Amino acid sequence: MSYNDRSRIIFGDTVINILQHSHICIAGLGGVGAAAAMDLVRSGVGQLTVIDFDTIQESNLNRLYFGYADTVGRPKTEVFTEFAKRINPDIVIHQCGHIMHGDAISAILPEGCDFYLDCIDTLNPKVNLIAELLKRSCRFCSSMGTAGRLEAERLKVGTLWQVHHCTLAAKVRGRLRKLGYSEQHTIPCVWSDEPATAPALPPDGSIPGTIVNNARVRAVQGSAPFVPQAAGHILASLAVRALIRD
Repeated sequence: MSYNDRSRIIFGDTVINILQHSHICIAGLGGVGAAAAMDLVRSGVGQLTVIDFDTIQESNLNRLYFGYADTVGRPKTEVFTEFAKRINPDIVIHQCGHIMHGDAISAILPEGCDFYLDCIDTLNPKVNLIAELLKRSCRFCSSMGTAGRLEAERLKVGTLWQVHHCTLAAKVRGRLRKLGYSEQHTIPCVWSDEPATAPALPPDGSIPGTIVNNARVRAVQGSAPFVPQAAGHILASLAVRALIRD
């Protein structure tokens, strides 16, 4: 039997063929993006571009789909590719280990993908990516904040402009408004209305918002496996169903 025989019962031969000839881009391979990317592999998507500049940390192991002790320290894109090939050796994966800086994003983001998933959790790169996707009129879906939450059943699908109880979404909206985007621009996303647990201070005593070693200090977000991975599963489902509707 093939790995996609059970999927074929649901999708049918035509859709299986569509997925095999589709190209999806996933930006961010954290708790959300890793789950979405692996779902797309298992769904039979034939080509993926994965973008993430980071390596796997021990703190990722509580929620990262392909995070294991023996993968700590390795690039996320590299480890993901190995796991994906163990499912479908024929899948084509393009790895990109860059951060979404505004002045470089047009060169980083591949043209012509059938769908794009924004799974970035850092404000500036996230805004840069969404703005570029809107500029290109790409089909995409974005993930808003999933950290600090436990209730996966409170995830919703909607537009950025209706999201509440999400600090990340509020900041993204504010930045996009400054760039000239408004409610007239459809920005589909997965989000949660569950109030998030407040982040903790960095263990080294540094102050969030200050600059240390040319990097801005960030508070430490709490996380659990449930909400990030559930959001990733929803994003992958939305992407596949968009291709099916074609």
